[in-house]
Order: sequence, then structure tokens, then C-alpha cells
Amino acid sequence: KLIKSGVLTALMTDHPVIPIQYALIQAGVVAYQGGLGEEKALELITINAAKILEIDKDYGSIEKGKVADIAIYDGHPFSTTGKCDTVLVCGKAVFKGGKHV
Repeated sequence: KLIKSGVLTALMTDHPVIPIQYALIQAGVVAYQGGLGEEKALELITINAAKILEIDKDYGSIEKGKVADIAIYDGHPFSTTGKCDTVLVCGKAVFKGGKHV
């Protein structure tokens, strides 16, 4: 109801049995499985969270001039089984094709 009425909404979990490295993606999974589309679920854990924290000028989306380290996986965005293919740190590839660069 909040999302449909236009309230800026973000999502996270503090569920104690989810390892911290999976907490953010798990929040997205729950939103996606709950019927939100992929794009909206990603917004809830990225740009919307940055907007609420008032840091969206620098964080929350992939745009020129914003701060971002990026990991690219070979699976669905809400899967924890995909393998990491590429990691970009400060705009430079440090891991590509399964190997450190």
C-alpha cells in the first residue's frame, strides 16, 4: 500500500539467521517473491535507500560521477547461487572471468 500510494520506501532485514553478506539480497528476494517486479525490488534496496538517507547524489545507482564498486554475477539478480564474473572497484576491473586482473 505504501509503494502504491507513492511513499518513498526502502527495504532491509535484520533477521538473525541470515548471514550479513546475504541480508540485502534477501530483502530484495522477499520483495520480488512478494509480487514486486525486478526493477521495483532493486529500487527498494538501492536508490530508494540512498534517497531516504539523503546520499543519492553520490550513491544508490550506477551513473557517471557516482561512487560505486560493482560485482557482476551470471545469475538472476535475486539468486544467491550465481557466480561472480566481474568486479569493478573505482571503475577498474580487479576480477574478470573468474580471475584476478
